[in-house]
Amino acid sequence: MGWTVLGALALAGAGLNGGRADFGPMQVMEEGYWYSRYNLGNLVMRSGLGLTFKPPMEVVKRMMQAVDANPGDGDTPTVPKGVTLLKLVYTSGDPRYTTKLNPSDFDTQHWDPTGFEKRTTASASGWTIMKEAEWAKQFHVDDHFGTPASDFGAQWRFVGMIMNASAKTQARYLATQVARTDGLIPSSDGSLDWIGQWVMLEAYANLADYLDRPALPLSASNRYRDPESARFFAAAADRLYAALTHRQPQGPRELSQAVQALVWYAALGSEEADAARGRLRSLALQLSNAEAANAGEAGYRLRGLVEAWRVTGDAFFRRAAVRSFDRLIGGYDFAQGRFTADSSHSIDDVAAIMGAVNASRLFLGDAIDQGLADRLYVNFFESAVNLGGLQQSVPPVPVAKGAFEQQEPPLFYGYPSIPKPPMAGGTYGIAPVFATRIVWNENQRRFEVDDPRFDTAGAMHASNEFIWFHNDEVNGFPEVK
Repeated sequence: MGWTVLGALALAGAGLNGGRADFGPMQVMEEGYWYSRYNLGNLVMRSGLGLTFKPPMEVVKRMMQAVDANPGDGDTPTVPKGVTLLKLVYTSGDPRYTTKLNPSDFDTQHWDPTGFEKRTTASASGWTIMKEAEWAKQFHVDDHFGTPASDFGAQWRFVGMIMNASAKTQARYLATQVARTDGLIPSSDGSLDWIGQWVMLEAYANLADYLDRPALPLSASNRYRDPESARFFAAAADRLYAALTHRQPQGPRELSQAVQALVWYAALGSEEADAARGRLRSLALQLSNAEAANAGEAGYRLRGLVEAWRVTGDAFFRRAAVRSFDRLIGGYDFAQGRFTADSSHSIDDVAAIMGAVNASRLFLGDAIDQGLADRLYVNFFESAVNLGGLQQSVPPVPVAKGAFEQQEPPLFYGYPSIPKPPMAGGTYGIAPVFATRIVWNENQRRFEVDDPRFDTAGAMHASNEFIWFHNDEVNGFPEVK
């Protein structure tokens, strides 16, 4: 019966061995927010892991003016020294630094280029574009980062402009320079990453939606508004969707990603997008019967079924999601902090599991045991991400944060046992990003990093799911009318 065997529920009253008594849902939500931010900023502004581009200075100046109406108020944005933006991301790289770290000089935070895997895939690109778009929205929340008239937050509003420009640049490059005539996006070796096609559909739809809005959620304006680009990306989404109508997704991972992508596409409300809702239901029915070989696949299945329930309102999908949740938690040992039938997890597995548990907490209500859901949310995150070392380093509190953001408890910004970047390994240290894989060490009774490389698709997938813990500010669950 594999990892779905019930039995861990007997341990539901036990805490995580080696865990902290003060680590709870709020700490997970806040650490998830900061880990998401560390991973994105280090990939797309510092690493050099891909083809680079440099916006014209006149464009940069216009972005600065858009976020700062009062340059004389002491809060003025600046362009970081050595910032390196990407128009196409590589699939993986070695996140070790090659020189002594200077936090204010991004030139010292580039990664070792000899460790780059110079492949490209739709998954790596799609999840990165999604992440840039979601953080652009985050940096636009008025109550959090202020407005152009505020005397705080200008630097981060400016970073939001950079994230938006980067997402548009990457998505347009893919649509015009990489995509086939049918809209499908091949990998650099010519193969088709099918899960990545669905991720790219999600990314195009996301851009088409928020670039057309007069105002963003939790804001009185939309500094990113660009109706012409919105139409371009909507057309790119339509072409890709048309190509994907001939695709039968295989296995729980692709079925789930297809369901999630169709939600984003259907939220556009066009005639083509409206037709996607019927296919969403059909694929979700297939997903409800899909067998999961491990906890990562089970996480994908649960995440897709929650979306199907949320969007269709069909109680069948809620019941299927509850069964999937019960099977997932039934294979978990709370004392050890692990799914007992799995000896390893990729960062993509962790993204799917944490995303599924978060969605279950938000949308399944009293159909599940919310207390157990909270415990799994906390226990697995602490075990895999923190104690297991998936987050390889965290910067000091004064680094990569505005002064107005530095007043929270230290545990919100990073787990105390995770080293600072210069002390994380190698001669000069390791960037504050996710590792690729952890394995269970039976002798030590904990996870440990097995592959310290940075996997772009998995890390950006996790970074998206982690910021969506904060769905009160950035909602990764679009409304389909």
